[in-house]
Amino acid sequence: MDAIKLRRSIRKFDLSKKIPYDTLVELCKYASYAPTARRQIDKEYIIIDSEEVINKMKDLPHGTLKYEDCNTYIALVAKDPNSLTIPGMEPIDLGMAAENILIKACDLGFGSCYLGVYPSEERMKSFNELLGVNNNDFVFGIIALGYPKEEFREWDKFDPNTIHHNKY
Repeated sequence: MDAIKLRRSIRKFDLSKKIPYDTLVELCKYASYAPTARRQIDKEYIIIDSEEVINKMKDLPHGTLKYEDCNTYIALVAKDPNSLTIPGMEPIDLGMAAENILIKACDLGFGSCYLGVYPSEERMKSFNELLGVNNNDFVFGIIALGYPKEEFREWDKFDPNTIHHNKY
């Protein structure tokens, strides 16, 4: 429960340290425990820790985190929707997998920040080209991971007025 309460977007990382590759694989494994519609296999992962690839990411569209401010990423790749039994559920499945990575990373003491790619056509095309994703698969999102330079702190966003009982 603490990791859920403490998890927040971290945008300042200690670039002198890198998360071990085996730990990144473990985070992908935790993502695979997320629920999926009819247990469909609708995602794959790309671990990005190459300085060369990250340098190329600098030129891609970004939000509030510049790609060069982190040295490790996991890209969530959505499988071709036409190959799935329930394609409309894929964004939900991938979102839950991403959340598992974010929470487990916090639990292990790592900082993380989710960077949306889907549904922006420009971002999807840019990341697909850079990471070699094709065959109607597409990069859904990118998760920045690293040793945080910021402190974790609980951020209570709960509002009891958002809860209704039996009717809206």
